Amino acid sequence: MNINPKIILKFTSISIVLILFVALILFLFSCDFSNEEIEEVKVYTYSPEASLDLYIKGNNYLRQGKYKEAENTFEKLVIIDPKFSKAWESYSESLLLQNELDKSLEYIDKAISINSSIASHLSKKSLVLYYMEDYDASETFSDRALQIDQNDVRALIVLGAVKTQKGLYDQSMEIFDLAIEIEPEDSSIYYWRGKNYVNMFDFETGMFELNKAIEMDRSQAAYYIERGQLFRILGNIEESKNDLLEAIEIAKTPRKQHLIDIAKELLLEIENE
Repeated sequence: MNINPKIILKFTSISIVLILFVALILFLFSCDFSNEEIEEVKVYTYSPEASLDLYIKGNNYLRQGKYKEAENTFEKLVIIDPKFSKAWESYSESLLLQNELDKSLEYIDKAISINSSIASHLSKKSLVLYYMEDYDASETFSDRALQIDQNDVRALIVLGAVKTQKGLYDQSMEIFDLAIEIEPEDSSIYYWRGKNYVNMFDFETGMFELNKAIEMDRSQAAYYIERGQLFRILGNIEESKNDLLEAIEIAKTPRKQHLIDIAKELLLEIENE
């Protein structure tokens, strides 16, 4: 059977046009779908019950060490309830625990802008500023928090830590003693008081305080790092290594990469000595 070449050519041309047309339609559809994904806006509906539920859920995540989940939960909460200052404080906490200091400061500032009469907002900011090494500003906000609530233990701890940084060890000790009177089961007070003794070159008492902090709470990598450094000062290298390795393991869950990095750097220094 003879087939006219012109017919084949015509058929081929039509097929190519159809293929190109289908490809164009698919491309345009794909672009529209992508744009829909990119332009998707997070929309949540406010109700007092939804706000309270998210607040409780977010703080449960914080207690469980699930900091990213807490962050995501508080992000939803401040969208539906942007005037809830305690939500912004907890949002700040979730970022602080991930060592995202700039964002943490931004969100605690938001909480303070909504309500500056809540002591915990001010003491939280003092803590963030302490970790940012702005000790004068940190002291100012600790003082402001204590003017509102003289029993704000976090404000006392940060103020004591600032006094230690400034070499005012006697003042620091008085502040930590007061904090322990208010909250004797708070292991972090013994940790910070131990650091104060180490700075005073009272290594024996410093070790006692750090041991007590660890006995009270073995889930804090920072405690092991501090004790590991003290063991190193005392020449007990094996114990120092053991504490730093323990800190790395603890900091993996929940992951605190900055503490892992600190412990690894100290281990490397020991190996190179």
